[in-house]
Amino acid sequence: MDNEKKTVEAQLDRSVRSDINVTTKCHFNLPVVIKVPPNLDDGTPFPTSYWLTCPMYNKKVGSLESHGMIKELDKQLKENKKLYELWNERQDSYKEERDSENKGDQIVPSGGVGGAKESIKCLHAHLADELATEKNAVGKIVLESVGGFNCEEPCIDENYKKNIKWKSKW
Repeated sequence: MDNEKKTVEAQLDRSVRSDINVTTKCHFNLPVVIKVPPNLDDGTPFPTSYWLTCPMYNKKVGSLESHGMIKELDKQLKENKKLYELWNERQDSYKEERDSENKGDQIVPSGGVGGAKESIKCLHAHLADELATEKNAVGKIVLESVGGFNCEEPCIDENYKKNIKWKSKW
């Protein structure tokens, strides 16, 4: 198993279920976002092409979600025509990009970012997509809300274990 995969598994606290490619790294050169194929190793369709692995971002985005940001952004999509157009364009292009990777004999995942079809489903998925591609207007709003990397210690140590000294500032 390569070092990046070991690091990602330590960040996620579980084994990954497919091949992965790291698309984005932090200031400690650790994975932040991974690219996942449209079908996992067991054939399960997986609609989320870009997966957020960074514990700092996961913690911060989870806080935004628990404070109602998905509902607020869904409201903005209804009220802001330009934001809706950008979101809808990315939903379509994300699906097209993911579907182009399908090997033909597999079940095609549905929806756009995070599998969503008519509303925002997961801010983590939008942020991961923005960090990997810089094409996601909703992800950009999330990034502006959480800020950049601010860890003073790496989240994973040299033995691929969670670093007990790691902490994130909000």
